[in-house]
Amino acid sequence: MGAIDCSIDHLLLDSENPRNKNTANQRDALQKVLDDQEEKLFVLAEDIVEAGLSPMDRMLVLRENNDSKRFMVLEGNRRVAALKILSNPSVLTSLHIKPSLQKRFEALSRRFVREEIEPIACFEVTDREEGNRWILLRHTGENEGRGVVGWSGLAAARFRGGDPALQALEFVRNYGNLSDNQKHLLIHSFPITTLERLLSTREVRKLIGVEILDKKLSTELPADEAIKPLKRMVLDLVEKKFNVSKLKNKAAQTEYIQNFESADRPDFSKKGVSIPIENIREGDFKQKPGKARQTKRRATDPSDRKTVIPARLRLNIQDPKVAAIFKELKGLRAEEFRNACAVLFRVFLELSVDAYMETNQMHRKFKDRGGQFRDKTLQTKVEEVINHLVEKKDCDRKGFRSVSRGLSVPSSPFSIELLHDYVHNRFVTPQPQSLIEAWNDAQPFFEQVWA
Repeated sequence: MGAIDCSIDHLLLDSENPRNKNTANQRDALQKVLDDQEEKLFVLAEDIVEAGLSPMDRMLVLRENNDSKRFMVLEGNRRVAALKILSNPSVLTSLHIKPSLQKRFEALSRRFVREEIEPIACFEVTDREEGNRWILLRHTGENEGRGVVGWSGLAAARFRGGDPALQALEFVRNYGNLSDNQKHLLIHSFPITTLERLLSTREVRKLIGVEILDKKLSTELPADEAIKPLKRMVLDLVEKKFNVSKLKNKAAQTEYIQNFESADRPDFSKKGVSIPIENIREGDFKQKPGKARQTKRRATDPSDRKTVIPARLRLNIQDPKVAAIFKELKGLRAEEFRNACAVLFRVFLELSVDAYMETNQMHRKFKDRGGQFRDKTLQTKVEEVINHLVEKKDCDRKGFRSVSRGLSVPSSPFSIELLHDYVHNRFVTPQPQSLIEAWNDAQPFFEQVWA
């Protein structure tokens, strides 16, 4: 067992492919892949024709039987389906497929050069159990580092290079007089795609005095004026005062910019010659970055906050009791009322989750083996709400990573077990900074729950 080379004809679609229900034969298996993928399968086939198979991904295969030269593909069924169609497009005549899509596949197959693809790199396993471990690691997330660790939006932007949003972010990071905590957040949790969305809107660029020329974010404003709106945008996003759900369309984006305070608006009367902002240096600032602005923005540093919840945060909470708890948590100093804050935080979490489940008609009870209905645990309810937000509300699961981690990692500030102990264990005393960090971890979750 190990690395082997195969031909297209020797590879079989998996009748137990997790993407689809079990199938009786190869025709049905190909039909299931077509039904599930449709246009995506054509895009994959087109990419194979143009660029070949990825040299980084072998197919995981299992020999059909001891004497067979054919192999069941456990991992790589989409690629095999595409190859089957490209090498023999007549197979589509017996399948249910849109006529227009069939014609495109047939035309694409005429460009397919089989000799450039074969032999196909595969890896043979002894049985499904051996293969399942690798398949699960590939398709079920990072698994604490054992699986495929995805890039953050910021890492992807760096890889692409020349990204205007990344140029703006670096400009603010270098010259915006940010606190250490804000710089840390920029590196680890900045929503670069939301900044990209803003800067891709022409009206937004006009309002803040920038333009994109040859993939370079450029401005006719002097450095002191150019940094004002960009810094405001970056801080609002990193401190989660605005998220993508509030900036989805052009009207919302322009309204957001138009509501900037005068101190965050550039003075267009000072416009001069256009230059890329990445060419701006510290010497271009008449007022050296940081002198006058340091005390003004100091209060927005999350690490300096005295209350569990930022005082300026607004959530659209309709339930009167939950809204009252939210207000109290914004007013109580964590250092002085640490136990009250911890208990209220725990209560706020459960009532928020219960309210979301009720609004979205989700069951808060389950039937045990004896047929009795029992309340679900808080951990279970949080997990189900996260899944609902991702699957039904199109939220990005990455935004809930800290909350998900808190469900299973006791050392997390948002550990559900720790929140329970604050209430029930007389030997556990909450620490103010830990409560504040727990809220910082959970804020994106609460913002979507009460959106």
